Amino acid sequence: MRKTERKKVLIDLSYLKHPNCGFGQIAINYSKLFAALSVEDLHFIYLLPKGYQDFYGNNVTCVPIKHRRINRWLPFTLPKVDLWHSVNQFNKLYRKIPQFILTIHDLNFLFEHQGRKKQIFLKKIQQKIDKATIITTISHYVANEIKKYTNLNGKEIRVIYNGVERIDQQEGKQPTFATGRPFFFTIGEMRTKKNFHLLVDVMKSFPEYDLYICGKDSFHYADEIRTQIKEKAVNNVFVTGMIEQTEKIWLYRNCKAFLFPSRGEGFGLPVIEAMQFGKAVFISNYTCLPEICNGFAFIWEKLEPEAMAESIRKNLPLFYEQKERIAQMKEHAYSFSYEKHIKAYIDLYHELLSSE
Repeated sequence: MRKTERKKVLIDLSYLKHPNCGFGQIAINYSKLFAALSVEDLHFIYLLPKGYQDFYGNNVTCVPIKHRRINRWLPFTLPKVDLWHSVNQFNKLYRKIPQFILTIHDLNFLFEHQGRKKQIFLKKIQQKIDKATIITTISHYVANEIKKYTNLNGKEIRVIYNGVERIDQQEGKQPTFATGRPFFFTIGEMRTKKNFHLLVDVMKSFPEYDLYICGKDSFHYADEIRTQIKEKAVNNVFVTGMIEQTEKIWLYRNCKAFLFPSRGEGFGLPVIEAMQFGKAVFISNYTCLPEICNGFAFIWEKLEPEAMAESIRKNLPLFYEQKERIAQMKEHAYSFSYEKHIKAYIDLYHELLSSE
C-alpha cells in the first residue's frame, strides 16, 4: 500500500500534561510506542496539549489542542481522520468520524458520588458510548460493570489489559523521608476509595515497621488521614505526597510488603509493579484486584484492621521462602507487556478500518 493511502488514526493524548498520574503515564508510553512502530498502512495523529508537541518520527503528525472549548463546540477545527481513539473516558474532544474507539478504565464515580451527581456522570459516559463504534476496557470486572450500568445498544465491548512498563531493572533513588527502618509501601491518589485510612490502625500492630503512603495528596481525604495519625499517635505512618519515578522504584525494591486495600480500581497498576519486584502483595477482595493478581496476592477477605494485620503477620514470614512461586509471580507481572497491549490495538484498528 502506498504512503498516500495510509489510513489516519488519531490517538487522543490529552493527559500527556499530567505525567505523574496513571493516565499521564499511559499517554507518555503511547506517544513513544506507537511512534516506534512501522505500520505501512497506518499514519498516527497525536492530539496533544498545547506546548507538548515533539518530533516522534515520520509516522506521526502532532496536532495541538488549540483551545479546548473552541475544539469542543466547533469540532470541525479538529483533524479529519479515519479512526479516533479516545484512550480514556475523560477525554472530552471528539469529531464525528466513521470509526470511534472509546476506552473506559473504570466506573468509579458510581461509588464515589451519590444521587444527582452520579446520574450526571452516568449520562455523560452513556453519551460517549452512544458515539462509539466499539468500547474497550482494561479488565473483565470493568466490562461487567459497563454492561450492568449502561446501555451498549448491541455494541461490542472488548477487554484489552493495560500494558505495564518494566521498571524493576531501572535505577532507583532513596527518598529523603525514608527513615532507614524496615517498611511497607502503598501508592495512589489520596481518595476515599483507596481505603488508606485502614492502614493507620493496621500499623499499630507493626511497631517495628514504617508505612509510606505516597501519591497526590491535594484531597480532603489526605488531611483526614493526617489527622487520624496525629490523634491516634501512630508514629510509624507517613503521608509523603507525590514522589518521583526513581523514588517509587526504590520503594518497591526495598519494601517488605505492598499494601493495597482499595475498593475502586479499574486495573490496579501498582500491584503489578510491586509483583515485578517480587514483593509480597496484600489486596482487598474488591473490583478487579483478584482478577488482575491471578492468585499471586494475599487477599484481605474482610477490610477490618485486626484481620488485615493478622493476615500480614501470618503470611509475610513465609512468602520470601517460596522462590518458585515468586518467580511465577514475576512472570505473571511481565505478561502485562506494552508490546502485547499495543499489538492488540493495532489489530483492532486494522479490524475496524477493513470493515468500512
